[in-house]
Amino acid sequence: MKMSYKRISMDTSVLEKLISTHSDEDTMEEKKMNEETTMKATGYGAVKYKDEIDESSWKFWKKRRYVVAILAFLGFFTSYILRVNLSVAIVAMTEDKIDENGVIYRRREFDWDSKTKGLVLSSFFYGYLSTQLLGGWLAARIGGKRVFGLGIAATALFTIITPPLVRASVYILIVLRIVEGICEGVTYPCIHAIWANWAPPLERSKLATLAFSGSFLGTVFAMPISGIMAEHLGWSSVFYVFGAVGLIWFIAWWMLVKDHPADDPNISQAELEYIQSSIGITGNQMKVKHPWKAMLSSPPGD
Repeated sequence: MKMSYKRISMDTSVLEKLISTHSDEDTMEEKKMNEETTMKATGYGAVKYKDEIDESSWKFWKKRRYVVAILAFLGFFTSYILRVNLSVAIVAMTEDKIDENGVIYRRREFDWDSKTKGLVLSSFFYGYLSTQLLGGWLAARIGGKRVFGLGIAATALFTIITPPLVRASVYILIVLRIVEGICEGVTYPCIHAIWANWAPPLERSKLATLAFSGSFLGTVFAMPISGIMAEHLGWSSVFYVFGAVGLIWFIAWWMLVKDHPADDPNISQAELEYIQSSIGITGNQMKVKHPWKAMLSSPPGD
C-alpha cells in the first residue's frame, strides 16, 4: 500500500508539471497571437505595425506624415500672414504719425479715401473666391504638393514686389491683390489631396487640424508683429520680410514633401506599410467623371 501511495504521489507531481508546461505554452501562443493581431489589421483604419508602435511618439521627425502636417501648418501660417499684412500696413501707409505733443513726425505716403481703402482691402477676396473649385481640380491632376506650394510661393513673390508697384499706382495694387487672392485661393481645396494620400483614417482629423490651425495662428501672429514692423522699420518691411519667409517655406516644402508616401525616400518601411494598409495604395486611381451638366441643370426639388 505504501509503494502504491508513493507511486500515485509521483504520478500526480509529473502530471502537474505537464499541465504547467502546456499552460505556459498556451500563454506564449496567446501572447504571440495578440502581438500579431496588434501588428496587423484589426479593422478599418486600425492597422498597426510593431516598428510603428515601438517608435517613440515624440520623435515626430521620424514619422514622415507628421513632417508633412507640420510643413502644411507652416504653409497655412505663412499664407494667412501674407493675406492680412496689408490690413495693418495700410494704416502706416495712409495716416500721419503724430507724437504725444501733437507734432507730425512721419507724413503719410498715400492719400486714399475710405472708398479706395475698402477697394484695396477687399480686392484680395475677389480673386480668392474664383479658385476654390479650381484648386481641387488641379490637385487631382498635378498633385496637391505642387498646387499648395506654388500657390503660396506666387503669393509670397507678389508680396515682395508690392512696395514698388503700389508707389506707381493704387490700381496696380488692386490688380496685384486680386492675383494674390487667385493664387492663395487654391490652398484649402488642394490640401485635401495631400491627406487622401498621407493621412490614415484614424489620424486624418488630427493631421488636418494640426495643419489648418496654422491659418488661425498666422492671423494672430501677423496683426501685432506687422504693426511693430511698420512702426520701427517702415510699412514696406512688412511685405519684404513676410514675402521672403514665404519663399523660404516653399523651398523646404518642395524639397521635403512628396505627393505619395511611396515616393518619399526617407519614409520607413513600417510607416509606408501602415499608411498603405490603412488607406490603400493610391498611386493608380480611377479617373472620376463628374456629371457637371446634370448637376447644374437639376432643379433643387429633383
